[in-house]
Amino acid sequence: MTFDRVDSILEQWASERPDLDASPIGIFGRISRIDRLFEQSMAEFLRPHGLTLGLFDVLAALRRNGEPFQAKPSDLAAMTMLTSGGMTGRLDQLENLNLVLRVPDPDDRRVMMAQLSPQGRNLIDRLMGEHLERERDRLEWLQTGEPEEFAGYLRKLEASLRSLDGRGDGAGSESPH
Repeated sequence: MTFDRVDSILEQWASERPDLDASPIGIFGRISRIDRLFEQSMAEFLRPHGLTLGLFDVLAALRRNGEPFQAKPSDLAAMTMLTSGGMTGRLDQLENLNLVLRVPDPDDRRVMMAQLSPQGRNLIDRLMGEHLERERDRLEWLQTGEPEEFAGYLRKLEASLRSLDGRGDGAGSESPH
């Protein structure tokens, strides 16, 4: 087992405040560090394509929505946990990159839908394959069955946090990508 910065923090708390059980730092400290590393890695991966993680999330949400790869901006905002203003900004950027089109809603001409352009669909299809391969590579240290077990623990942790923080079950929100 390797000793890391979180272990050092835990040792410091044990020395300074032995009356405290600082063990949650072992989990939440590492989750925080992993999140930062993941975001840095994704930024480097997406930069050559002129994308940010936020733009990638919108393309992925449109793609997994299925044919005709479109959604109302308000629905996209809910799927990606953004405000409507934040979504408008992202859609403007994606439209400027020719990755998204704005098309009239067939049910309500007053509403404009966001739709993947052919270029946007090709890009997200290629990037999702590469992205998932990179993620699998980062998890290859897990043994058979462990990825599902690990995901189950994370699911329980998220549900606990939502429950304790009064955020409900997360219905309507999607996980990234």
